[in-house]
Amino acid sequence: MNFKRFQPRIAAPHPGSGSKRLLATITLCVLALGQLGTAAQANSGSGAAGRLWHKDPIVGTWDVLVNITNCDTGDTIVPGAVALALFNVDGTRHETNATSPALRTPGYGNWHRVRKNEYKFAFKFFRFDGTGANIGSTSVRHNLFLSADRQSYYSEGPAEFFDTAGNLLFVGCANATATRYK
Repeated sequence: MNFKRFQPRIAAPHPGSGSKRLLATITLCVLALGQLGTAAQANSGSGAAGRLWHKDPIVGTWDVLVNITNCDTGDTIVPGAVALALFNVDGTRHETNATSPALRTPGYGNWHRVRKNEYKFAFKFFRFDGTGANIGSTSVRHNLFLSADRQSYYSEGPAEFFDTAGNLLFVGCANATATRYK
């Protein structure tokens, strides 16, 4: 095979064209940097895309202690459930607790910042009885208050229990305290 025919031909530069090429290259670089700055500015908003440019203080894994009570009577429904919560940089949230995996799934949901150290989050999980039959789901929606040192939080809100048809069975009052997992 003759590899010479695959070699590109390089044209000889025209006299005086070097400075024009340099100027054109610099112009293209400046325009490209301007476009990158515009894209970064557009993505610095409060949406999920904006959070990708900045790690929010809530992002990370948390050790959580959850209590659920009857909103009307104050009677304890779930005392001191141990859980792990994960707040992801893209605004998604995952949760699991020490309940047997045969009785409930992990929770999946989302979160967003309301103001400096205040957030809202929501997640849902499915529940099963001792035989493994699906008995419904639970949706949790909380207001979260991050401590000034960003190493703990307190949250509170409703825990809505649904049957398998999506009918609301009852609403519990839930609260949680958490510390950053290290």
